[in-house]
Amino acid sequence: MTDYHLVIDGATATESWHYLDDDAPLTDAPSIITLARLQAEADTLKSRSAPLGVILHADGLGKTDHGEDVRALAPYLDRLALVALHFPIYRNGRGYSAARVLRQEFGFTGELRATGDVLYDQWAMMNRCGINAFELAKDISLDTFKTALGELSGAYQPAADQNQGGKKGWRRSRL
Repeated sequence: MTDYHLVIDGATATESWHYLDDDAPLTDAPSIITLARLQAEADTLKSRSAPLGVILHADGLGKTDHGEDVRALAPYLDRLALVALHFPIYRNGRGYSAARVLRQEFGFTGELRATGDVLYDQWAMMNRCGINAFELAKDISLDTFKTALGELSGAYQPAADQNQGGKKGWRRSRL
């Protein structure tokens, strides 16, 4: 049983994925594994027919101060149906950058999921960066989520979404 409910592309969804520890055996179910396991078992995973996802930790699980590098996923993206970006604390924004790299630089079209400390006033920007799936606290309604997505009425910079930002007639002032 999960301690969250899942929203994908603005609609409540049933969780079909299983997060697996590095020592847990892979099954035929859609599985989310760590980057370390993906790298260590890359050759074996090539023959896997069930959907595969990976979780990227922004905090590096104590291994580094900077978290896991999203660019390490590049050789494996053709095998991944899902990338979960873990936000360990609301003020850690590395997941935003990772989302934009995945969508804009690598052209990743699979599910891009926000997990961890995912808060109301961040959902719209997460979505603008390309995140299309959210693990939300069970007490948060879909209506609340949709309201949050609509709170940013304009964009001032381009992002991974279709709203490219800027205002017609607006010019950058010179300092």
